[in-house]
Amino acid sequence: MHRRTTSNRNQQSGLTFVEVIVAALLLASCIIGIAAIYAQHDKTVRGGKLHAQAVVLAKEMAGYMQAERNPKVSFETVLCATCDSSKGSDNAANVVACWQDRVEAELTNGSARVSLDRSSIPPYYVITVSWSEPRSGTASYVLRVATPAAATVPQT
Repeated sequence: MHRRTTSNRNQQSGLTFVEVIVAALLLASCIIGIAAIYAQHDKTVRGGKLHAQAVVLAKEMAGYMQAERNPKVSFETVLCATCDSSKGSDNAANVVACWQDRVEAELTNGSARVSLDRSSIPPYYVITVSWSEPRSGTASYVLRVATPAAATVPQT
């Protein structure tokens, strides 16, 4: 008795078109995911640098305030004040105006304001530094600093 064996010579070897498309889509989604993670990391690092620079600038102004011992000197932002480098540094309005110019120059869409919070006892200066985060909107850093008058009042 002779058996007839069938061979599958027509059997495919390799990948089908559908398998290639699925593999390509999977690879593309992985690449897009990695690119998104990289972009988010880059945005976070850039935003962190801007925040760190804002902190440095705010603390710089706080240093000017804390060095001043005369309680009659006001560091509040004066509207329409401009930085005049020929004036002495003892003029607080000029110090604030020059500092605001630095904030504008060093931060993206930077702005700064110094106000006196008279609602608290003792009163405090509030230093606000704002900037634009890339693709995120506006961010701010706020620092409260005791006034020279508050530094001379004994705390209970």
